[in-house]
Amino acid sequence: MQSFHGTGSGTPTIKQAIETYEALAPQKRTLDEGGREKLSTAIGILMPKQQFITLSTDPEYAGIHSRLFDAVHEPKNPEDLMGRLGEFGTNKLAMAMAVQDEDGQWFPTAVVYTYWSDQADLPSQIRPILDEPIRDLNGSPKVIVPYTISSNFPKAGDSLIAEVHNHVYETLGLDDAVLATLSPLRAGKRGFATWLQEQGVSPKGGSDQILPHAFDYLMPVNHVGDRGFMPKDAVQSFHMAGKGAMLGAIHSGNDDSARDMELAHGFMANYIYVRDLEEMAQNRTRFREEGLVTVTSELAEQIPEQYQDRLYVQNYDDDSADPQWDQDYAPDGLSPM
Repeated sequence: MQSFHGTGSGTPTIKQAIETYEALAPQKRTLDEGGREKLSTAIGILMPKQQFITLSTDPEYAGIHSRLFDAVHEPKNPEDLMGRLGEFGTNKLAMAMAVQDEDGQWFPTAVVYTYWSDQADLPSQIRPILDEPIRDLNGSPKVIVPYTISSNFPKAGDSLIAEVHNHVYETLGLDDAVLATLSPLRAGKRGFATWLQEQGVSPKGGSDQILPHAFDYLMPVNHVGDRGFMPKDAVQSFHMAGKGAMLGAIHSGNDDSARDMELAHGFMANYIYVRDLEEMAQNRTRFREEGLVTVTSELAEQIPEQYQDRLYVQNYDDDSADPQWDQDYAPDGLSPM
């Protein structure tokens, strides 16, 4: 690694800041005071340089994905990765927050892989998405699913989902499209399965027996003090407590990932990002201050009676609005969508 203060002016270049960040960030919990200061300086240089970009097989972006570990579906080889992408306008697209150095090389701070479908149904499994051949949507997407997000930079994932929302609804002007994630009930080394075990619940009864407990798991817990109501699940925290997304559906039997089966017993959720940012801000406030979970009317019918008074039912085909995106809350680190 080059010396962090190797320039004559004493001000690190973007390239040096990237090298310093990549070298020190994995050790951030064990750094001494000097190391923490260098890491903080690098972050301060890189954070305002982040740009939102859409990625394809263009050689300009060669290597950008390999620099950022994909938490849910790590590509086994370049061909697998390219099979998930395609040119803009096809049904698979990656978008990123990234910093470009003085040599024109890209350093990704967060990447999201998306699936653009011309059907209105929200998908329930990831493998069919990955296996589907890339095809041209002819400008008629109905549902856009960010199914994996990877971030290695403070709050970059938070910025990225805000940019994706703006890209889908405002920049592209997709009036009849809906943005909805496909998220396993897990994050890191914990998840729904760990919580069930702590409650003394056996998974041997199968999905039908476990489903009511999924709603137990997804109901927020009241924390005394400024935090208000917060989820048990880190991914739900990102989407609902952080961004005001709504809970669209719960799926069981997702066996396309051994890790999802181990940590979530195959349970997944669709979190829906409605067009209207003011509605999302209200959803977030209701969640954190009142413990109300915004859900679709279809999902509300499946939720046990004891939780009906903790639901706020909302459709996701409302007219657009244009308030500012609220970015004051987001977890750092690596999270599946």
